[in-house]
Amino acid sequence: MSFHHRRQILTGGLLSLVDLVSGAPLKREDVSGPRRSIFDAHLHIPSDNGENFQWNLITRTMDDFVRYLDRCNVRRGVISSSRSNLARTAVDFRAGNREVAKYAEKYRGRFRGSCVITPFEIEEALREMEECRKQLGFVWLGETCNYMTGYKYDSPEWTRVMDSARQLNYILHIHANTAEMRYLTARFPDATIVFPHLGGSKNDIFERISIVAASPNTFFDIAGSGIERVGILERAVKEIGSDRVLYGSDFTINEPSAVIARVRNAFLTAEEREKILYRNLERLLKSRS
Repeated sequence: MSFHHRRQILTGGLLSLVDLVSGAPLKREDVSGPRRSIFDAHLHIPSDNGENFQWNLITRTMDDFVRYLDRCNVRRGVISSSRSNLARTAVDFRAGNREVAKYAEKYRGRFRGSCVITPFEIEEALREMEECRKQLGFVWLGETCNYMTGYKYDSPEWTRVMDSARQLNYILHIHANTAEMRYLTARFPDATIVFPHLGGSKNDIFERISIVAASPNTFFDIAGSGIERVGILERAVKEIGSDRVLYGSDFTINEPSAVIARVRNAFLTAEEREKILYRNLERLLKSRS
């Protein structure tokens, strides 16, 4: 091997290492979202007004957000706004959703936008749902987090949200405790709901898996609590089926690669892992296109 050839290899290796450490942006063909790349169902972007769910901020901007996902090899995702989750007024959830639309357009092919509302100004919330669906092209509603601002899923206002979501053919992404999951699946059996988080205790996890298994229009997003327990993912796939389990990270709160490692190391077939990491979300989103 010539000195020149060895130098090229060494230089290329050093550049690759620099790219890895610095979080270099993806190449254009990668940013476009090639098939077989990991597809994250659960991403919270940092808001332009500074809202961010991280306890110690390291991804303050959208550039930071994308750079971190690059490091984790997460090349596609559904994004929602921290500002919308915390909104008590229509002004705030509209502003958050417009941020999402802006970044979904900027990173076209990489991110799918999600509409988030709170039901305190219910007429404005329903209007926003319709506008996000028909004008912005969003097919995902949520992650809705009622505990953040104190609304209830068994309220008349939320029933109107659910009815409108079904009419608009939304996929609902609903953060719910176990009792709320039982209520929502019984009260709205025709709604397509993705429930994030497997649960915090053994009994809670097993019951939540059973609820989704018995509700054919529901899915699990495996972000957050529960996934770190060895064997839980395998149980979810066995009871629910691999077609209704979605990879999600809850980034910017939680670490995307930790969940990826759990999926890749699980006692599952290669086909089941592919379904969880990207195929199931592709199929679900396509069903609303």
